[in-house]
Amino acid sequence: MSQSNPQAAVADTTVLTVRLSPAFKLVFLSILGLTILSLLIGCTLVGLTMRTGRNLTQQENAMLDLYTSTFKLGFGAIIGLLGGKAL
Repeated sequence: MSQSNPQAAVADTTVLTVRLSPAFKLVFLSILGLTILSLLIGCTLVGLTMRTGRNLTQQENAMLDLYTSTFKLGFGAIIGLLGGKAL
């Protein structure tokens, strides 16, 4: 059996660190806050409507579409920010 290379063992234990700038943190937290807020408002709108046993009005449907789109875009932005930072 051959002996392992000590340099290879050192290379395996290296840790990569990512530095987050204050601007990145601000943008990330802003997007995270808007995403969570839109999700909560959309779920509350649907929950209150279903609890009363009525259908959504045209204006409520438009608001729900807006909150759903905001959530989707925010989620995509979060994934993009994290993926871009990891590279």
